[in-house]
Formats: sequence, structure tokens, C-alpha cells
Amino acid sequence: MNETKTILICYEQAPFLQIRQTLQSERAYEAHAHAALSIGFMLEGKTCFQTPEGEFLLEHGALAIIPPHIQHACNPIAQTRRSYIMVYLDANFCTRIQAKQFQETTTLLPLTTPLVFHKALFEEFERIITALIKGFSPLHVKALEAWVESFFWLYTKQGVSQYKDNTLQDMAHFLESRLDETPSLFELSKRFGLNPYVLTRHFKQTYGCTPKHYAMDVRIEHAKQLLHDGTPLALCAQYCGFVDQSHFHRFFKRRTALTPKEYQANFTQS
Repeated sequence: MNETKTILICYEQAPFLQIRQTLQSERAYEAHAHAALSIGFMLEGKTCFQTPEGEFLLEHGALAIIPPHIQHACNPIAQTRRSYIMVYLDANFCTRIQAKQFQETTTLLPLTTPLVFHKALFEEFERIITALIKGFSPLHVKALEAWVESFFWLYTKQGVSQYKDNTLQDMAHFLESRLDETPSLFELSKRFGLNPYVLTRHFKQTYGCTPKHYAMDVRIEHAKQLLHDGTPLALCAQYCGFVDQSHFHRFFKRRTALTPKEYQANFTQS
């Protein structure tokens, strides 16, 4: 049986982009979120794509669309392996493109669907990403930027506000600034003047998870950047507020289906 293989790719000339290719994997994910806009597709096999909007069967020919900070999971069908590609696009990069097409916006506008069945759009995206996996080319990066513009023009939900309560936004930013330690629910409720039950309910309605889960996602995303930069595993664990390397290893693998060591070892950058 073929072994699971994962490669992670980024290019200094295109800092808004990261690509993950995983082959022959039966590993599962815990529900999690990314700060980036994530677009994924299957190379072979099927996967169970879970989002706040429902659960879908994802196969080759469809694009899975995951906006920033939206909880999701993509897990294999029982006793099967699948191969897939995930593309992560920086949220600020995406917002700048949307702002050119629609009225000025400072946050990413909502999208119409978590699944895209558009043959021409899929085939072009697959072609561009496959080429970028083989090596960097300014022409392919330009083609990707043009593709993103076309995608947003077709699938941005117009006339819908992305308004979030200022208190909840402040709370999310506070959690993002406390990478070394996760504030308790009591500390959050005291700082932001909300009843713990109300705080949790409203935060979950807005972000799809509890403040504690959100804070863990933030710490894992920061750990990815540190690992990408070559930071030793022990320091990553320390900088991101984990008790020890074992604690770091366990939660990182739940969210990424890779150990921290595998994530760091499989990164290639040009």
C-alpha cells in the first residue's frame, strides 16, 4: 500500500499563497479554522466535507470553499484513502481584490456557497495549482490572481453585510494577541463585561466555535508560521503557550493531520 505523502509549498515571490498536497491519506481532522481563505479539491478518492452549512461528499471536479475563521473538517470515508490539494490565500490579499470589484470593503465579503461545481473554473484552478506545485512562475501567479478575480466576481454574496459585533471582534483580537496563554472564560467575561453564558453563545454564533477553540486555532496557525520559519519544536511549543512538546504535538496533529515535525520537514520554499 502506498504511504501517505504531504508537501507544503510557498514562494517568497508570492507571500499571499501557500499550497498543501497530500497523497494517499486516511488521516482525519478535528474541526478547525484558518486565518486564510482555503480552497481545496480532490485528486482521487472522496472525502467528507463538514461546514456550518452542512455535510457534503467532495469528489474530483468540485471546489471546497472555506472562508477565514470558519470551522470545518475534511475527513476520509471509512477505510479509504484520498489524495487532495488545499490552497491557502491570505485574507488581506483576497479583500483587496474584492474591494476593486465591489464597493470599498475592509473585510472579506461573504461567499455564496461552500461547494463550487463550475467545470471551467475548476479545470483552470487545477491547471494553475498543478503548475505552481512543479515550480514558481510569475505567469502562473498572474494567472492565479486573475482566477481569484473571476471567482470573486461569480461567487461573492453582494448586498450582505459582514458586520460583527464590536465587542466580539475585540474579544477575537484579544485572543489573537495572547498566543502564550489562553484566557479563561471568567477572565474574558470580566474584561468584556458579559455574562459567561451569553458571551459563549454569541461568540459561537459569530465564529462557529467557543473562545477556547478559537484561541487554539490561532495558536496552531502561529505555530505553523514558526515551523515554516525553522523554529525548533520545543520553542514553538513554548512560544504558543503549550505545556510541553507532547501537548503541542497532540493538538497540532488533531488540527492538521500532521505532527509538528512532519509539517516542518515537508515544507519547501523557493
